[in-house]
Amino acid sequence: MKTKKWKLFAISILLICSGCGSSSPFMDAFLGGMSVTKVESYFNLDQKQEKDFEKNLQQDLARLKQEQMQKFATSIREIDQRIPTEKVNSEILSETFDVLEKEYDRSASYFKNSAWKMVSSLREEQFLYFEKRVRKEITESREQGLESKNEELLQRFRKQITYWVGPTSIHQNQAIQHFIANEPFPWKERIDNRESILNNFMAQRKDPVKLRTMTEKFLEDYDSLRTPEYAHAMQKYEGKLKGFLNKFWSTLSYDQKQAMQASLNKQALELDRMASTQTDEFK
Repeated sequence: MKTKKWKLFAISILLICSGCGSSSPFMDAFLGGMSVTKVESYFNLDQKQEKDFEKNLQQDLARLKQEQMQKFATSIREIDQRIPTEKVNSEILSETFDVLEKEYDRSASYFKNSAWKMVSSLREEQFLYFEKRVRKEITESREQGLESKNEELLQRFRKQITYWVGPTSIHQNQAIQHFIANEPFPWKERIDNRESILNNFMAQRKDPVKLRTMTEKFLEDYDSLRTPEYAHAMQKYEGKLKGFLNKFWSTLSYDQKQAMQASLNKQALELDRMASTQTDEFK
């Protein structure tokens, strides 16, 4: 069976212990997602499991499209319409961050059915395969130097901000670099958190009730699974990030604000399109 390559809304959340914690730009975090092929490869699914997983995902996606995407488009348009009248000291960028984060969490919850059905079908060797792969990634993350991690984060920030507002100035680039260097991301806590979730997932794999509860909670309330150290560190970091975004707004030119409006409008139109199409389009 040739594995399907279609992409789905919020699929990255299905990678248990994926270590999520920092937001992505709209197209990456929402419409782009992660290919089903990659999710399947984490668990080394057989042909029947792949087929069932993809069928269940289509059903969940159909419900998401019917119930949520138009509401999401409305939220995006409300931000779009505000931009021309916002003052220099506006907090619209940090508010946009909150809107996208909430919509992402709400959308991810729609996939708890397909996630649980997939997890409940796993054989012991598939759990162990998953564990081995994730532990390897955790080891690699611990061994990766801080400078390398920060460089990757810097490039991601630049890409995301450029996606929203277009080309940035020298001073804006310097501001981004300064934030990354002076407000360190909690890498250790993030990696420890990923390992903690993996350990819990593996410990509960033979108890269907506990395993289902954890799988569904991962999609419905991921924050509740974080270690206290990581939860505290991320709360502190996101507070500083929002402060940075508020200051960054004051540096935007007229053209950059126009570009942000165009980007938001494009995403709202894409949500409209997805809400009106059949899930077979994603095959």
